[in-house]
Amino acid sequence: MTNKVPMSNDQRSASLGRAVGLWALRLGHLLVIGAWSLSSVGCANQNEITAAKAADAYFAGNYEQSREVLRPLAKITDENFVLNNVRLGYASLPDYRLDEAEAALLNAYEVMNSVGVNDGGRSLGALLVDEKLKIWKGEPFERAMANFYLGLLYTMRQDPDNARAAFENALFKLRDYETGAKDDSFKEVQSNFAPAEIMLARTWQRLGRDDLARATFDAVINRHPHLAAVADFETHQRSNLLLVIDYGVGPRKQTDFDGAIVGFGPPPDVAGMIPEPRVTIDGQPHLIAGLSRPTVDLLALAQDRKWQDIDTFRTIKSGVGTGLIAAGAVWGVKGAHESGGDQRRDLIASAALIGAGLILKAASQADVRQWETLPRAVFILPLQVPPGEHDIVIDFPGYGAGSQYWRGLIVPPQGDATYYIRMQRWNAGPFDFQGLAQPVVGLDTQMQP
Repeated sequence: MTNKVPMSNDQRSASLGRAVGLWALRLGHLLVIGAWSLSSVGCANQNEITAAKAADAYFAGNYEQSREVLRPLAKITDENFVLNNVRLGYASLPDYRLDEAEAALLNAYEVMNSVGVNDGGRSLGALLVDEKLKIWKGEPFERAMANFYLGLLYTMRQDPDNARAAFENALFKLRDYETGAKDDSFKEVQSNFAPAEIMLARTWQRLGRDDLARATFDAVINRHPHLAAVADFETHQRSNLLLVIDYGVGPRKQTDFDGAIVGFGPPPDVAGMIPEPRVTIDGQPHLIAGLSRPTVDLLALAQDRKWQDIDTFRTIKSGVGTGLIAAGAVWGVKGAHESGGDQRRDLIASAALIGAGLILKAASQADVRQWETLPRAVFILPLQVPPGEHDIVIDFPGYGAGSQYWRGLIVPPQGDATYYIRMQRWNAGPFDFQGLAQPVVGLDTQMQP
Protein backbone atom coordinates (compact mmCIF):
# COMPACT_ATOMS: atom_id res chain seq x y z
CA MET A 1 0.00 0.00 0.00
CA THR A 2 1.31 3.37 -0.98
CA ASN A 3 1.56 5.97 1.73
CA LYS A 4 0.35 9.44 0.86
CA VAL A 5 2.71 12.24 1.66
CA PRO A 6 0.89 15.03 3.56
CA MET A 7 0.86 18.39 1.79
CA SER A 8 2.44 21.36 3.44
CA ASN A 9 0.44 24.49 4.19
CA ASP A 10 2.03 26.23 1.20
CA GLN A 11 1.11 23.32 -1.06
CA ARG A 12 -2.48 23.34 0.22
CA SER A 13 -2.69 27.08 -0.39
CA ALA A 14 -1.32 26.73 -3.92
CA SER A 15 -3.68 23.86 -4.69
CA LEU A 16 -6.63 25.78 -3.34
CA GLY A 17 -5.56 28.84 -5.30
CA ARG A 18 -5.33 26.87 -8.55
CA ALA A 19 -8.78 25.33 -7.93
CA VAL A 20 -10.38 28.64 -7.14
CA GLY A 21 -8.66 30.30 -10.05
CA LEU A 22 -9.83 27.62 -12.48
CA TRP A 23 -13.37 27.74 -11.11
CA ALA A 24 -13.46 31.52 -11.22
CA LEU A 25 -12.20 31.59 -14.79
CA ARG A 26 -14.84 29.11 -15.89
CA LEU A 27 -17.50 31.10 -14.07
CA GLY A 28 -16.26 34.26 -15.71
CA HIS A 29 -16.45 32.66 -19.17
CA LEU A 30 -19.97 31.45 -18.45
CA LEU A 31 -21.17 34.81 -17.23
CA VAL A 32 -19.65 36.67 -20.16
CA ILE A 33 -22.64 35.24 -21.99
CA GLY A 34 -24.81 36.74 -19.26
CA ALA A 35 -23.19 40.12 -19.74
CA TRP A 36 -23.87 39.95 -23.47
CA SER A 37 -27.49 39.03 -22.78
CA LEU A 38 -27.86 41.94 -20.38
CA SER A 39 -26.56 44.30 -23.02
CA SER A 40 -29.25 43.02 -25.41
CA VAL A 41 -31.87 44.35 -23.02
CA GLY A 42 -30.71 47.89 -23.84
CA CYS A 43 -32.91 48.24 -26.92
CA ALA A 44 -35.93 47.11 -24.94
CA ASN A 45 -35.11 49.69 -22.26
CA GLN A 46 -34.99 52.41 -24.91
CA ASN A 47 -38.42 51.35 -26.17
CA GLU A 48 -39.72 51.53 -22.60
CA ILE A 49 -38.47 55.11 -22.37
CA THR A 50 -40.41 55.84 -25.55
CA ALA A 51 -43.49 54.10 -24.13
CA ALA A 52 -43.26 56.33 -21.06
CA LYS A 53 -43.88 59.32 -23.35
CA ALA A 54 -47.09 57.61 -24.48
CA ALA A 55 -48.16 57.28 -20.85
CA ASP A 56 -47.50 60.96 -20.25
CA ALA A 57 -49.65 61.89 -23.24
CA TYR A 58 -52.36 59.52 -22.06
CA PHE A 59 -52.59 61.08 -18.60
CA ALA A 60 -52.65 64.53 -20.20
CA GLY A 61 -55.75 63.40 -22.11
CA ASN A 62 -53.97 63.48 -25.48
CA TYR A 63 -54.99 59.99 -26.58
CA GLU A 64 -54.09 60.42 -30.24
CA GLN A 65 -50.53 61.43 -29.38
CA SER A 66 -50.31 58.45 -27.05
CA ARG A 67 -51.41 56.15 -29.86
CA GLU A 68 -48.95 57.70 -32.33
CA VAL A 69 -46.10 56.78 -29.98
CA LEU A 70 -47.43 53.29 -29.29
CA ARG A 71 -48.36 52.19 -32.82
CA PRO A 72 -44.81 51.44 -34.03
CA LEU A 73 -43.91 49.80 -30.71
CA ALA A 74 -46.98 47.56 -30.84
CA LYS A 75 -45.85 46.16 -34.19
CA ILE A 76 -42.51 44.93 -32.85
CA THR A 77 -42.78 41.21 -32.03
CA ASP A 78 -40.42 41.31 -29.07
CA GLU A 79 -40.80 40.60 -25.36
CA ASN A 80 -42.92 43.77 -24.97
CA PHE A 81 -45.42 42.91 -27.71
CA VAL A 82 -48.26 42.15 -25.30
CA LEU A 83 -47.54 45.14 -23.08
CA ASN A 84 -47.46 47.65 -25.92
CA ASN A 85 -50.64 46.25 -27.43
CA VAL A 86 -52.63 46.48 -24.20
CA ARG A 87 -51.32 50.03 -23.82
CA LEU A 88 -52.44 50.84 -27.37
CA GLY A 89 -55.81 49.15 -26.99
CA TYR A 90 -56.53 50.95 -23.73
CA ALA A 91 -55.47 54.32 -25.17
CA SER A 92 -57.99 53.78 -27.98
CA LEU A 93 -61.03 53.36 -25.71
CA PRO A 94 -61.57 56.86 -24.22
CA ASP A 95 -62.30 58.47 -27.59
CA TYR A 96 -63.96 55.37 -29.03
CA ARG A 97 -61.41 54.27 -31.63
CA LEU A 98 -62.97 50.85 -31.24
CA ASP A 99 -61.48 49.13 -34.31
CA GLU A 100 -57.95 49.99 -33.20
CA ALA A 101 -58.76 49.06 -29.61
CA GLU A 102 -60.13 45.68 -30.67
CA ALA A 103 -57.20 44.86 -32.94
CA ALA A 104 -54.60 45.74 -30.29
CA LEU A 105 -56.37 43.92 -27.45
CA LEU A 106 -56.84 40.82 -29.61
CA ASN A 107 -53.13 40.88 -30.48
CA ALA A 108 -52.34 40.91 -26.78
CA TYR A 109 -55.04 38.33 -26.01
CA GLU A 110 -53.60 35.80 -28.46
CA VAL A 111 -50.14 35.82 -26.91
CA MET A 112 -51.31 36.34 -23.33
CA ASN A 113 -53.39 33.18 -23.46
CA SER A 114 -50.84 31.10 -25.37
CA VAL A 115 -49.07 28.24 -23.67
CA GLY A 116 -45.32 27.86 -23.70
CA VAL A 117 -44.28 31.28 -25.04
CA ASN A 118 -41.78 31.59 -22.18
CA ASP A 119 -40.62 27.98 -22.14
CA GLY A 120 -37.07 26.85 -22.75
CA GLY A 121 -34.40 29.48 -23.28
CA ARG A 122 -36.56 32.46 -22.31
CA SER A 123 -37.41 31.02 -18.89
CA LEU A 124 -33.80 29.99 -18.25
CA GLY A 125 -32.54 33.35 -19.42
CA ALA A 126 -35.04 35.13 -17.17
CA LEU A 127 -33.90 33.12 -14.15
CA LEU A 128 -30.15 33.29 -14.77
CA VAL A 129 -29.78 36.60 -16.60
CA ASP A 130 -32.66 39.07 -16.71
CA GLU A 131 -36.42 38.73 -16.32
CA LYS A 132 -36.98 41.23 -19.12
CA LEU A 133 -35.93 38.48 -21.53
CA LYS A 134 -39.33 36.90 -20.91
CA ILE A 135 -42.40 37.75 -22.94
CA TRP A 136 -44.39 40.17 -20.80
CA LYS A 137 -47.79 38.63 -20.07
CA GLY A 138 -48.65 40.81 -17.09
CA GLU A 139 -49.56 40.12 -13.50
CA PRO A 140 -52.86 38.25 -13.05
CA PHE A 141 -54.77 41.47 -12.39
CA GLU A 142 -53.28 43.04 -15.54
CA ARG A 143 -54.34 40.04 -17.61
CA ALA A 144 -57.80 40.21 -16.07
CA MET A 145 -58.14 43.89 -16.93
CA ALA A 146 -57.10 43.28 -20.54
CA ASN A 147 -59.84 40.68 -20.91
CA PHE A 148 -62.30 42.92 -19.08
CA TYR A 149 -61.75 45.78 -21.53
CA LEU A 150 -62.09 43.42 -24.47
CA GLY A 151 -65.44 42.28 -23.04
CA LEU A 152 -66.47 45.89 -22.46
CA LEU A 153 -65.62 46.74 -26.05
CA TYR A 154 -67.85 43.91 -27.31
CA THR A 155 -70.60 45.08 -24.96
CA MET A 156 -70.37 48.55 -26.48
CA ARG A 157 -70.56 46.94 -29.91
CA GLN A 158 -73.62 44.95 -28.78
CA ASP A 159 -71.87 41.62 -29.35
CA PRO A 160 -72.89 39.64 -26.24
CA ASP A 161 -71.42 36.30 -27.35
CA ASN A 162 -67.87 37.63 -27.63
CA ALA A 163 -68.41 39.78 -24.53
CA ARG A 164 -69.36 36.70 -22.51
CA ALA A 165 -66.21 34.84 -23.59
CA ALA A 166 -63.99 37.79 -22.69
CA PHE A 167 -65.57 38.34 -19.27
CA GLU A 168 -65.30 34.65 -18.46
CA ASN A 169 -61.62 34.75 -19.38
CA ALA A 170 -61.17 37.81 -17.16
CA LEU A 171 -62.22 35.76 -14.15
CA PHE A 172 -58.64 34.65 -13.75
CA LYS A 173 -57.25 32.24 -11.17
CA LEU A 174 -54.46 32.86 -8.70
CA ARG A 175 -52.05 30.37 -7.26
CA ASP A 176 -52.69 30.17 -3.55
CA TYR A 177 -49.78 28.71 -1.65
CA GLU A 178 -50.81 26.00 0.81
CA THR A 179 -48.91 26.88 3.96
CA GLY A 180 -47.22 23.91 5.52
CA ALA A 181 -47.56 21.58 2.54
CA LYS A 182 -44.50 19.35 2.47
CA ASP A 183 -44.49 19.15 -1.30
CA ASP A 184 -44.87 22.92 -1.69
CA SER A 185 -48.02 22.24 -3.65
CA PHE A 186 -50.26 24.92 -5.06
CA LYS A 187 -54.00 25.01 -5.47
CA GLU A 188 -56.01 27.02 -7.96
CA VAL A 189 -58.53 29.41 -6.46
CA GLN A 190 -60.81 31.80 -8.29
CA SER A 191 -60.24 35.42 -7.43
CA ASN A 192 -62.96 37.86 -6.60
CA PHE A 193 -62.85 40.04 -9.68
CA ALA A 194 -66.22 41.72 -9.33
CA PRO A 195 -66.22 43.96 -12.44
CA ALA A 196 -66.02 40.98 -14.80
CA GLU A 197 -68.58 39.00 -12.79
CA ILE A 198 -71.09 41.86 -12.85
CA MET A 199 -70.60 42.40 -16.57
CA LEU A 200 -70.82 38.66 -17.20
CA ALA A 201 -74.12 38.50 -15.31
CA ARG A 202 -75.49 41.43 -17.32
CA THR A 203 -74.35 39.72 -20.52
CA TRP A 204 -76.19 36.54 -19.52
CA GLN A 205 -79.30 38.71 -19.15
CA ARG A 206 -78.91 40.07 -22.67
CA LEU A 207 -78.46 36.51 -23.96
CA GLY A 208 -81.74 35.45 -22.35
CA ARG A 209 -80.12 33.24 -19.71
CA ASP A 210 -81.76 34.71 -16.62
CA ASP A 211 -80.86 31.61 -14.60
CA LEU A 212 -77.13 32.12 -15.13
CA ALA A 213 -77.52 35.88 -14.70
CA ARG A 214 -79.18 35.48 -11.30
CA ALA A 215 -76.63 32.93 -10.14
CA THR A 216 -73.74 35.19 -11.13
CA PHE A 217 -75.25 38.31 -9.57
CA ASP A 218 -75.94 36.34 -6.36
CA ALA A 219 -72.32 35.13 -6.29
CA VAL A 220 -71.12 38.74 -6.46
CA ILE A 221 -73.43 39.81 -3.63
CA ASN A 222 -72.40 36.85 -1.46
CA ARG A 223 -68.72 37.76 -1.77
CA HIS A 224 -69.20 41.54 -1.85
CA PRO A 225 -72.31 42.56 0.14
CA HIS A 226 -71.45 46.25 -0.36
CA LEU A 227 -72.10 45.76 -4.10
CA ALA A 228 -75.66 44.52 -3.61
CA ALA A 229 -77.16 47.48 -5.48
CA VAL A 230 -74.63 47.30 -8.33
CA ALA A 231 -75.25 43.56 -8.73
CA ASP A 232 -79.05 43.65 -8.49
CA PHE A 233 -80.78 41.57 -11.18
CA GLU A 234 -83.85 43.82 -11.52
CA THR A 235 -81.78 47.01 -11.68
CA HIS A 236 -79.81 45.68 -14.64
CA GLN A 237 -82.93 44.30 -16.27
CA ARG A 238 -84.58 47.75 -16.21
CA SER A 239 -81.42 49.60 -17.19
CA ASN A 240 -81.19 51.04 -20.70
CA LEU A 241 -77.97 53.00 -20.09
CA LEU A 242 -74.77 51.54 -18.68
CA LEU A 243 -71.87 53.80 -17.72
CA VAL A 244 -68.50 52.17 -17.06
CA ILE A 245 -66.15 54.70 -15.44
CA ASP A 246 -62.43 54.32 -14.82
CA TYR A 247 -61.02 56.44 -12.01
CA GLY A 248 -57.58 57.19 -10.63
CA VAL A 249 -54.12 55.74 -11.19
CA GLY A 250 -53.40 52.06 -10.73
CA PRO A 251 -50.60 50.22 -8.90
CA ARG A 252 -46.94 50.95 -9.45
CA LYS A 253 -44.16 48.38 -9.11
CA GLN A 254 -41.59 49.20 -6.49
CA THR A 255 -38.22 47.62 -5.69
CA ASP A 256 -36.19 47.09 -2.56
CA PHE A 257 -33.07 45.18 -1.45
CA ASP A 258 -30.79 46.26 -4.29
CA GLY A 259 -33.72 46.24 -6.70
CA ALA A 260 -34.26 42.50 -6.25
CA ILE A 261 -37.71 42.45 -4.65
CA VAL A 262 -40.85 43.76 -6.27
CA GLY A 263 -43.84 45.18 -4.45
CA PHE A 264 -46.78 47.28 -5.49
CA GLY A 265 -47.65 50.69 -4.18
CA PRO A 266 -49.04 52.75 -2.86
CA PRO A 267 -51.12 50.67 -0.44
CA PRO A 268 -54.81 51.67 -0.39
CA ASP A 269 -54.61 53.16 3.09
CA VAL A 270 -51.81 55.47 1.97
CA ALA A 271 -53.53 56.44 -1.28
CA GLY A 272 -56.73 57.30 0.58
CA MET A 273 -60.32 56.32 0.06
CA ILE A 274 -61.93 56.10 -3.37
CA PRO A 275 -64.52 58.87 -3.80
CA GLU A 276 -67.97 58.15 -5.16
CA PRO A 277 -69.11 59.75 -8.41
CA ARG A 278 -72.03 62.07 -9.01
CA VAL A 279 -74.01 61.85 -12.23
CA THR A 280 -75.87 64.81 -13.73
CA ILE A 281 -78.06 64.22 -16.78
CA ASP A 282 -79.46 67.17 -18.73
CA GLY A 283 -78.63 69.49 -15.86
CA GLN A 284 -80.44 67.40 -13.23
CA PRO A 285 -78.75 65.20 -10.60
CA HIS A 286 -79.47 61.53 -11.27
CA LEU A 287 -80.12 59.38 -8.23
CA ILE A 288 -77.50 56.62 -8.07
CA ALA A 289 -77.75 55.74 -4.37
CA GLY A 290 -75.97 52.44 -3.77
CA LEU A 291 -74.67 52.25 -7.33
CA SER A 292 -71.67 54.50 -6.78
CA ARG A 293 -69.48 51.96 -4.98
CA PRO A 294 -66.31 50.97 -6.86
CA THR A 295 -66.41 47.38 -8.09
CA VAL A 296 -62.66 46.89 -7.64
CA ASP A 297 -59.67 48.63 -6.09
CA LEU A 298 -56.62 47.60 -8.11
CA LEU A 299 -54.30 48.99 -5.42
CA ALA A 300 -55.76 46.45 -3.00
CA LEU A 301 -55.78 43.66 -5.59
CA ALA A 302 -52.12 44.25 -6.42
CA GLN A 303 -51.11 43.77 -2.77
CA ASP A 304 -51.77 40.04 -3.10
CA ARG A 305 -48.34 38.67 -4.02
CA LYS A 306 -49.15 34.98 -3.57
CA TRP A 307 -48.80 34.29 -7.28
CA GLN A 308 -45.21 35.52 -7.39
CA ASP A 309 -42.48 32.93 -6.92
CA ILE A 310 -39.45 34.47 -8.66
CA ASP A 311 -38.70 37.06 -5.95
CA THR A 312 -36.84 34.46 -3.88
CA PHE A 313 -34.59 33.55 -6.79
CA ARG A 314 -33.85 37.21 -7.44
CA THR A 315 -32.85 37.63 -3.79
CA ILE A 316 -30.59 34.57 -4.00
CA LYS A 317 -28.88 35.93 -7.12
CA SER A 318 -28.31 39.24 -5.39
CA GLY A 319 -26.91 37.56 -2.29
CA VAL A 320 -24.63 35.27 -4.28
CA GLY A 321 -23.45 38.27 -6.28
CA THR A 322 -22.54 40.09 -3.08
CA GLY A 323 -20.67 37.01 -1.86
CA LEU A 324 -18.69 36.69 -5.08
CA ILE A 325 -17.67 40.35 -4.94
CA ALA A 326 -16.48 39.90 -1.35
CA ALA A 327 -14.57 36.73 -2.27
CA GLY A 328 -12.99 38.51 -5.21
CA ALA A 329 -11.85 41.29 -2.92
CA VAL A 330 -10.21 38.75 -0.59
CA TRP A 331 -8.32 37.10 -3.47
CA GLY A 332 -7.33 40.53 -4.77
CA VAL A 333 -5.75 41.43 -1.43
CA LYS A 334 -4.02 38.05 -1.38
CA GLY A 335 -2.67 38.54 -4.89
CA ALA A 336 -1.45 42.01 -4.12
CA HIS A 337 0.99 40.56 -1.57
CA GLU A 338 2.33 37.86 -3.93
CA SER A 339 4.58 37.83 -6.95
CA GLY A 340 5.12 35.90 -10.14
CA GLY A 341 2.68 33.23 -11.30
CA ASP A 342 0.82 33.09 -7.97
CA GLN A 343 0.08 36.81 -8.11
CA ARG A 344 -1.11 36.64 -11.71
CA ARG A 345 -3.35 33.64 -10.94
CA ASP A 346 -4.92 35.22 -7.85
CA LEU A 347 -5.50 38.60 -9.46
CA ILE A 348 -7.20 36.92 -12.44
CA ALA A 349 -9.36 34.92 -10.01
CA SER A 350 -10.20 38.13 -8.14
CA ALA A 351 -11.25 39.89 -11.33
CA ALA A 352 -13.36 36.91 -12.43
CA LEU A 353 -15.10 36.65 -9.06
CA ILE A 354 -15.84 40.37 -8.86
CA GLY A 355 -17.04 40.43 -12.48
CA ALA A 356 -19.29 37.43 -11.92
CA GLY A 357 -20.67 39.05 -8.78
CA LEU A 358 -21.43 42.30 -10.57
CA ILE A 359 -23.22 40.43 -13.37
CA LEU A 360 -25.33 38.46 -10.89
CA LYS A 361 -26.18 41.66 -9.03
CA ALA A 362 -27.29 43.22 -12.30
CA ALA A 363 -29.25 40.09 -13.22
CA SER A 364 -31.09 40.15 -9.90
CA GLN A 365 -32.83 43.42 -10.73
CA ALA A 366 -36.60 43.02 -10.75
CA ASP A 367 -38.67 43.27 -13.90
CA VAL A 368 -40.59 46.49 -13.35
CA ARG A 369 -42.40 46.50 -16.68
CA GLN A 370 -46.05 47.27 -16.06
CA TRP A 371 -49.28 48.53 -17.57
CA GLU A 372 -48.93 51.98 -16.06
CA THR A 373 -52.12 53.57 -17.45
CA LEU A 374 -54.52 51.26 -15.62
CA PRO A 375 -57.02 52.96 -13.30
CA ARG A 376 -57.32 52.46 -9.59
CA ALA A 377 -61.08 51.79 -9.61
CA VAL A 378 -63.87 50.80 -11.97
CA PHE A 379 -67.46 51.98 -11.47
CA ILE A 380 -70.38 50.23 -13.17
CA LEU A 381 -73.58 52.30 -13.20
CA PRO A 382 -76.75 50.68 -14.63
CA LEU A 383 -79.18 53.58 -15.18
CA GLN A 384 -82.69 54.03 -16.55
CA VAL A 385 -83.30 57.21 -18.53
CA PRO A 386 -85.75 58.32 -21.25
CA PRO A 387 -84.68 57.36 -24.79
CA GLY A 388 -83.09 60.10 -26.87
CA GLU A 389 -80.06 62.38 -26.68
CA HIS A 390 -78.69 63.46 -23.31
CA ASP A 391 -75.89 65.57 -21.90
CA ILE A 392 -74.07 63.97 -19.00
CA VAL A 393 -71.60 65.20 -16.39
CA ILE A 394 -69.57 62.87 -14.16
CA ASP A 395 -67.75 64.40 -11.22
CA PHE A 396 -66.48 63.57 -7.74
CA PRO A 397 -67.60 66.46 -5.54
CA GLY A 398 -65.33 67.51 -2.71
CA TYR A 399 -62.31 65.49 -3.85
CA GLY A 400 -60.83 67.60 -6.62
CA ALA A 401 -60.84 64.49 -8.76
CA GLY A 402 -61.96 66.25 -11.90
CA SER A 403 -65.11 65.98 -13.98
CA GLN A 404 -66.14 65.14 -17.51
CA TYR A 405 -68.88 66.62 -19.64
CA TRP A 406 -70.23 64.61 -22.58
CA ARG A 407 -72.82 65.93 -25.04
CA GLY A 408 -75.14 64.06 -27.36
CA LEU A 409 -75.15 60.73 -25.53
CA ILE A 410 -77.79 58.58 -27.26
CA VAL A 411 -80.07 56.09 -25.53
CA PRO A 412 -81.99 53.96 -28.06
CA PRO A 413 -85.79 53.52 -27.94
CA GLN A 414 -85.27 49.77 -27.51
CA GLY A 415 -82.48 47.81 -25.92
CA ASP A 416 -79.68 49.58 -24.14
CA ALA A 417 -76.42 51.46 -24.69
CA THR A 418 -73.07 51.13 -22.97
CA TYR A 419 -70.59 54.00 -22.70
CA TYR A 420 -67.07 54.11 -21.35
CA ILE A 421 -65.64 57.15 -19.56
CA ARG A 422 -62.03 57.54 -18.42
CA MET A 423 -61.77 60.22 -15.75
CA GLN A 424 -58.84 62.56 -16.32
CA ARG A 425 -58.04 65.41 -13.99
CA TRP A 426 -56.80 67.67 -16.80
CA ASN A 427 -59.34 66.86 -19.51
CA ALA A 428 -62.92 67.74 -18.56
CA GLY A 429 -64.36 68.32 -22.01
CA PRO A 430 -66.93 69.03 -23.24
CA PHE A 431 -66.84 66.03 -25.56
CA ASP A 432 -69.33 65.30 -28.32
CA PHE A 433 -70.38 61.70 -28.82
CA GLN A 434 -71.67 62.55 -32.27
CA GLY A 435 -68.30 64.02 -33.21
CA LEU A 436 -66.36 60.86 -32.50
CA ALA A 437 -64.43 59.43 -35.44
CA GLN A 438 -65.69 55.94 -34.58
CA PRO A 439 -68.75 56.07 -32.31
CA VAL A 440 -70.47 53.19 -30.61
CA VAL A 441 -72.11 51.13 -33.34
CA GLY A 442 -75.65 49.84 -33.56
CA LEU A 443 -77.34 52.49 -31.44
CA ASP A 444 -78.58 55.23 -33.72
CA THR A 445 -77.84 56.40 -37.24
CA GLN A 446 -77.40 59.97 -35.95
CA MET A 447 -74.11 58.89 -34.43
CA GLN A 448 -72.53 58.10 -37.78
CA PRO A 449 -70.27 60.91 -39.06
